[in-house]
Amino acid sequence: MNIAFLALKALTLKARAFENATGNPMDSQRRVLSEYLRRNKDTEYGRKYNFSDIKSISDYQKAVPLGDCESFHPYIERMRKRESGMLTADRPIFFGITSGTTNKPKFIPVTEYSRAKKAETMELWAYYIYRDHPAVLSGKILAIVNPEIEGTTESGVPYGAESGHGYRNLPAIVKHLYSLPYQVFNIKDYDARYYCILRIGMEHNITTLATLIPSTIVLLCEKIKIWEDKIIEDIKKGTLSRSFDIPEDIRAVLGKTFRPNPKRAGELENILKEKKELLPKYFWPNMQLIECWKGGTVRLYLKELPQYFGDIPVRDFGYLSTEARSSIPMSDAGAGGVLAITTNFYEFIPKEDVGNKEKRYLLCDQIEKGKEYFLIVTTPGGLYRYNIDDIITVDGFFNKTPMIEFVQKGLNATSVTGEKLYESQVNEAVNKAVEASKLLIEFFSASIEWGAPPRYIFLVELEGNPPHEKKKALLKYIEEGLCDQNAEYKDKRAQLVLGSPVLKVVKRGGFERYRARKVKEGGHDSQFKVPELTSDMDFQKNFDIEEEVHMD
Repeated sequence: MNIAFLALKALTLKARAFENATGNPMDSQRRVLSEYLRRNKDTEYGRKYNFSDIKSISDYQKAVPLGDCESFHPYIERMRKRESGMLTADRPIFFGITSGTTNKPKFIPVTEYSRAKKAETMELWAYYIYRDHPAVLSGKILAIVNPEIEGTTESGVPYGAESGHGYRNLPAIVKHLYSLPYQVFNIKDYDARYYCILRIGMEHNITTLATLIPSTIVLLCEKIKIWEDKIIEDIKKGTLSRSFDIPEDIRAVLGKTFRPNPKRAGELENILKEKKELLPKYFWPNMQLIECWKGGTVRLYLKELPQYFGDIPVRDFGYLSTEARSSIPMSDAGAGGVLAITTNFYEFIPKEDVGNKEKRYLLCDQIEKGKEYFLIVTTPGGLYRYNIDDIITVDGFFNKTPMIEFVQKGLNATSVTGEKLYESQVNEAVNKAVEASKLLIEFFSASIEWGAPPRYIFLVELEGNPPHEKKKALLKYIEEGLCDQNAEYKDKRAQLVLGSPVLKVVKRGGFERYRARKVKEGGHDSQFKVPELTSDMDFQKNFDIEEEVHMD
């Protein structure tokens, strides 16, 4: 009896219970909301908004205001100092960090209870993978995460990436299925980290590869050709190349797992000789599935995977963030997943209502296929009516429960590799860069340019004709400002999945001609504003570019 069969059997009852619940999702939603309010009625937040008196969803919506990272910040700051009873009855055991609209990262509390509730959703996601691809557990899992611990709060509670936290806390029964020792992810130099991932992974029989951002997979594949000789030599000798900046304590841990493996090295050499290149489809012939995000702007990377992996199915991770895991994909088709109705309580603001003073707050039985909504969540981790500032679309329904898919960050944000960059951050970075460089900009607009890797471009119309070095200094200051404003942008640049930004100087009058054209097409002259940040990759085609400025 193999492990896949046992895993499937253990999770079948949970999956059947969830599928039954999807027939009447509002029953589950009422129970979830009632449970979270009851558990946390005696917290400071619960007393302030009279959780004890709330008897219905309508009562909840009237009593508790819409929240965001700024409104919850004072409570979370006190939790970081070890004050108890702020948002949850349980003390936090960890803080997940993620970027917000300001230059300060958001700290999201994780309790034993909230971790267990998220794990239930993860188990359901895993169930549908094992059901459809039982052979994924016939070999090793290559999962790529970020470091769990980036620091500790004043009270000693660790904070960092929740993906790393989950990896460190894998159940013992499945931990041996993962090919990479956790210590690999603590290597700060990204080339060294990627080398270790490939050096270890290429020695194993990998049957599934899992990481959130598909660009990470593409980047790894591009590195193989550069390092193939070193990798083969290390596998043959049971060593770890000294060409990379790997801390000695991590080298020591990894070294204990290595043994000379001339057989595997020979197999890789034969592939290289016969095929003329080392590709995953050749050295991981038993690969069953890739697990990564498929929606939003990242879908562009999916087109690159077949050249490396052949015709391997890809399963979406589902809609998840540091704040909440909110959907469960049940098949390899598309990027949609069934709303996780037993984990969080949800409200939906129609996209067209976002600018209105009076907004509709719809429930999961009121939203429609094909429509887009801002998602509002109430979570087991103590976030109540929390606006994540994400737009989702409804792909369809499973029984009577919506299937949702991530579309984009809010109207004034972009994310191509998970950096979650906000227009306010771009504005702040550019304004500081203008002050530092002492250049005058008449207009600017930032957008994404596709490539391997993708990058941000800054369209600018300058006053006068400053020298090239001054323009390069402006770009350098913009880059420094973005890294200061957004920790995830800085991290994605360090990971090499996001390329260096480029300054593109627009011919004089370009922005005014664009504005005039848009007004002629029906825009309101007095209200028209050139976007300071757009996810439209064709936006630059509206302008004539006279010069491109690149970073060194």
